[in-house]
Amino acid sequence: MVPLGLHSRRAADRFEHGLESARGSRYVHAGMPTVIPLAEIAELGSRTAAGSDAVIRRVVALVQLLMGVDLTVLSEIEQGEYRFRWLETTIDELALSPGDSIPYELCLCSRVHAGEAAAMTPEMRDEPALWGAWAAIKPGLGVAWDLRAFGTSEVHLPDGSLYGTLCVHHRDPREFSADEQALLSLLARLVGDEIGRERASEALAVAVAGRERAEEERAQLIDELAHELRAPLAVVDGYAEAMLDGIADRDDEHLRLVRYEAARCARLVDDLAYLSRIEHGQRPEAVEVVDLARLLEATGERFLPLADAAGIRLEIDTGPCWALASPDRLEQVFGNLVRNALRAARGQVSLQAHAVAGAVVASVDDDGAGLRGRERERVFERFYRGADARASSRGSGLGLTIARRLVEQAGGSLTAEARAPTGTRFVVWLPSAQPATGVGASSEDAPRIA
Repeated sequence: MVPLGLHSRRAADRFEHGLESARGSRYVHAGMPTVIPLAEIAELGSRTAAGSDAVIRRVVALVQLLMGVDLTVLSEIEQGEYRFRWLETTIDELALSPGDSIPYELCLCSRVHAGEAAAMTPEMRDEPALWGAWAAIKPGLGVAWDLRAFGTSEVHLPDGSLYGTLCVHHRDPREFSADEQALLSLLARLVGDEIGRERASEALAVAVAGRERAEEERAQLIDELAHELRAPLAVVDGYAEAMLDGIADRDDEHLRLVRYEAARCARLVDDLAYLSRIEHGQRPEAVEVVDLARLLEATGERFLPLADAAGIRLEIDTGPCWALASPDRLEQVFGNLVRNALRAARGQVSLQAHAVAGAVVASVDDDGAGLRGRERERVFERFYRGADARASSRGSGLGLTIARRLVEQAGGSLTAEARAPTGTRFVVWLPSAQPATGVGASSEDAPRIA
């Protein structure tokens, strides 16, 4: 087997000698002998841990040294851009730096990829596609000379996808030997493998960190759930034991209390399961253009009997506004906010919805005791309940957490603010939308984001 694709016995002998001595061997390019530093090639393998940037720089420098060309470039091709990751040159007046980029369709490699030119070209004037591409690039470089010889090898990642190219350029016509072509191909493959290895390592690190976070969240969730279930289960157990021991009567009143606490447990488990689906990749529900003002008015009307019974004045102030969201989920969000507001209010709850620049904003206000500064963010944490809710044992402590996740799924935000002089305002921001044919269009009309 001939190493490095060297196709002559003499070249193979030189390569073997270089491996034995680790000091290099004679190599001929452009008719002139030079030394192949084989130890440099061998050393690349031991330096990959330094990262792909270090390998790219060493490979480009090595190609420049071995082939004696005027310019060596390793590029990255991404989103229609040809980006110079690293370059080595003997041309002082060349105004190019690592990180610079040009449109991919202007680079010389694009003509090779299109099948319009050979990968190794001793004289670009003989290749109209390459010479035309150079003529298009040259004015932007502001140089008076021409590139005449050009060679390129694609850099592929381990999965076979194209990363970029390893290219050599020379201002004079020159032949590229089979040895040089094989070397360029070998080093391009080395770079691709190193970049792929580094990316895989980074992806693995991210996946491991995500798995660790998920495990921590799972353990925390189990602890929180156990804590929250302990209270209602203790009540159920206490009443059952008291009735069995004859301390409490086995009447409807005590059975209703037991059933209420059992329902609390079931509701808590259901809410937690639903929240888990939202937070861990549940597919977002189908959205449509929602008349937010009408939805808020309907929500207010639904809770009006409850407000009247509690002596709470319920006010609604809305203007024309539409959002792109799931109407069922928005009903769930605002139902939760209004229910909480009625619990906290002393005499008034206000619902508002209006369009603003590129969005719609809706709010639910109460005139209750309000939330302290830090509490205004903590109310969105799992199982957190304010003092009033803790005293009355109402709610699962998941309603606002679920509401925020649902709003975020729709591309919006849910926050809590202090309301003057007292009380709390919950504010929902959502992307605005209108039916393509205007107000009153059918649900079949395609929505237009404002």
